[in-house]
Amino acid sequence: MLALATAALEQLAKRKGVASVAQEKTCRASRCFILAALMSLFAAPAGSIAQTSSTPGFSGQAYVVQATVPPLSPITVADTGPLPSSGGAQEASLLDVPPISLGTVGALNGADVAHATAIGRGNASRSEASVADLSLTVAGNTIAADFLMSDVTAQCRGTSPSVSGGSDLAKLVINDQSIDVSGATNQTIQLPLNAGSVAINEQSSSVNGQSGTMDVNALHVVVNNPTPGGAPLADVIISHAHADITCPASPPPCDATAADFVTGGGWIVSPSDPNAKANFAVAGGVKNGSFWGHLMYLDHGNQLRVKGTGVTGYDVYPIFGPNGRKTLGSADVGGATDSYEADVADDGESGRGVDQFQLRLNGVRMASDYLAGGNIQLHKPQCQ
Repeated sequence: MLALATAALEQLAKRKGVASVAQEKTCRASRCFILAALMSLFAAPAGSIAQTSSTPGFSGQAYVVQATVPPLSPITVADTGPLPSSGGAQEASLLDVPPISLGTVGALNGADVAHATAIGRGNASRSEASVADLSLTVAGNTIAADFLMSDVTAQCRGTSPSVSGGSDLAKLVINDQSIDVSGATNQTIQLPLNAGSVAINEQSSSVNGQSGTMDVNALHVVVNNPTPGGAPLADVIISHAHADITCPASPPPCDATAADFVTGGGWIVSPSDPNAKANFAVAGGVKNGSFWGHLMYLDHGNQLRVKGTGVTGYDVYPIFGPNGRKTLGSADVGGATDSYEADVADDGESGRGVDQFQLRLNGVRMASDYLAGGNIQLHKPQCQ
């Protein structure tokens, strides 16, 4: 049942004590002096990652909303915080995003199923953020979308870095006009009366030497300052994902027995109403010997609302094939405490029509379908 978690813990135990071998050796004073001098020539500067190491340096972060509206303090919603350089897994979630004032500029009118994750392990750093039913008012302009998601990966291929990422938007509407999302990078819509701009699928990336970095914003709204040269009156980013990695001089060792993680967000067709969406967000895995993750589910057909309150298990789900995983836990369902099982499968990119999501509450299947939008990502240990 817990084979993935057990294997990860065994690997940690095997790695202890490696450095003690050198302490059991002896040498002549002259040889030790020469050896120390040579080592000092190749020592890495303090705070940097030694390029002779086989461990990558990780970085990543994701958040659902970040709003900068002077003189207000920056506003963030569902922020993972920065990933440590040693890697790890971080998550943030919120089933209901309440209205948030942006001062005289406008307001975030609300949103649902806010989800963010950042994971660094093996040879890759990956981050993603998603949100449903978002509504925003800035400078008299209304902006709304059924779904917004960004994801980005920075990974080492051998000793060389590569980066990739993108976004997924559904039913973007600006001032009651539907926007045709082209899928192109940095698609920009100008707001009326030179009030500002809306960037869609905003991307920036670079690869330099052994380091690679990438940022993706599903949506980036800027409200212009009427004073020439003045700072923007508002800068609002929706669904931001960042990842970068510094590759070692030699590839990291193969760690095929380590446990994996699964993350994802999106929607399926509501099982109670074929014309409605059922939005979800899920994360599952084992972090530092404890189960990790979250679950959120909102069926717009029958208004079923599920908010995970704890993760109690994570394992393979063979019914969905080799890339199937299940996350177990407790959840608040309309004020009652239920047990949940969230089953997912990562069977291709971008996820729509190939990835799967299934939800059981107290053992009863509530929903099961292929994704109509969004993506599931299985974060497997990589062998190089």
